[in-house]
Amino acid sequence: MKLAIVGHGYVGLVTACVFAHLGNDVWVIGHTAEKLKRLQSGDPIIFEPGLEELLQKNLEAKRLRFTSDFTEALQGAAVVFIGVGTPPKQNGEADLAAVLGVAEHIGKHLTNPYTVISCKSTVPVGTNLKVAEIITRVKKPEVQFDVASCPEFLREGTALGDTLHPDRIVIGSNSKTAIDTLLKLHKPIDGERIITNLASAELIKYASNAMLATKISFANMIANLAEASNANVDEVLHAVGMDKRIGRLFLYPGVGYGGSCLPKDVKALIHTGESFGVDMALLKEVDQINISARKKILKKIKEMDDTKHIAIWGLAFKPDTDDIRESPPLHIIHELLEDGYHITVYDPEAMENVKKQMGSKITYAKTSYDAVKDADLLLILTEWNEFKQIDLTAVHKLMRNPAIIDGRNIYDPATIREKGFSYVSVGRP
Repeated sequence: MKLAIVGHGYVGLVTACVFAHLGNDVWVIGHTAEKLKRLQSGDPIIFEPGLEELLQKNLEAKRLRFTSDFTEALQGAAVVFIGVGTPPKQNGEADLAAVLGVAEHIGKHLTNPYTVISCKSTVPVGTNLKVAEIITRVKKPEVQFDVASCPEFLREGTALGDTLHPDRIVIGSNSKTAIDTLLKLHKPIDGERIITNLASAELIKYASNAMLATKISFANMIANLAEASNANVDEVLHAVGMDKRIGRLFLYPGVGYGGSCLPKDVKALIHTGESFGVDMALLKEVDQINISARKKILKKIKEMDDTKHIAIWGLAFKPDTDDIRESPPLHIIHELLEDGYHITVYDPEAMENVKKQMGSKITYAKTSYDAVKDADLLLILTEWNEFKQIDLTAVHKLMRNPAIIDGRNIYDPATIREKGFSYVSVGRP
């Protein structure tokens, strides 16, 4: 079927490439001419493993098109997905300006007898009803539509696999026709089907991200207790995660969570809950523990003597992405700069994005080895495989002072100390 997707960020572009790969005619709507031109030439703009190849393949097959023309893209489209950003406001509330603005554009340009308007953007409960109200107000009388919520659950770094092989596909709507249309569209994709109403589908996405954030903050809280009591957090959480009711995924301590989803979605869910009069104290503490995880690393640094030149491995909020939105490493770097440290950084993918934001405030190394040359301290903040497999003997020789603070616990403490490093990790003796 023909699809239109408004937005070409992580969600919109990955969704477009996957549905085009499955044989659909997909039109992606954007508003920046330069970005649309790059996408049309096969440049995905963002880094995501496998995405560039899939984009180029479907452009060549003419199953994927990019445009700024709503009329052209929406004509004949059975489903229109909204996949634009919902950034946080100062108070944590999700900013719905882009979503509601897109809804108005869609309503004004709908010409089909019937269309399903499905929101993939992460939005608070009640947003899809607002979308329906806006479209109803501006559409032509003869045009019919239904709204649906079809949230995404992709993870940056594994987005293509997550879209093709998800744990579940959530479809929320008050219309059987809309549900049947979306079920047909998703037929080639794995995952259990969860059919629900609009409000439940909207809340499922927020609740899922809030639970993941809670597991990370719980792991960091236990790491703090492990350090204070001479316990080993790896051993503790390994045993805890063996309980099938709990599981080990996301139960890892470190420098806290970041990215485009967890930080803003936790805050947005807090705001939503409070707007309904619900006590959201648990998630408020999750958010505070996340901030404390970064500060804990800073405290470890400041406890070290004669440390002025710091090498940092890892700038992206997680490996296999170039995304630096709400990245814990950047928060840590800003604090270190204020304290007068000289910082040299390296990341396999995120360097250009950091340069645009931080400019010449820090030094950018071409390799992980270049970053540690004459450094007093190596700070590991993203767990790229490249760092796990590095020649540590060579690293030791390059550093002025062979000291490591491992914010991701990627090395075995005994092994690293045998190589002559002073080594501090998170929640381990």
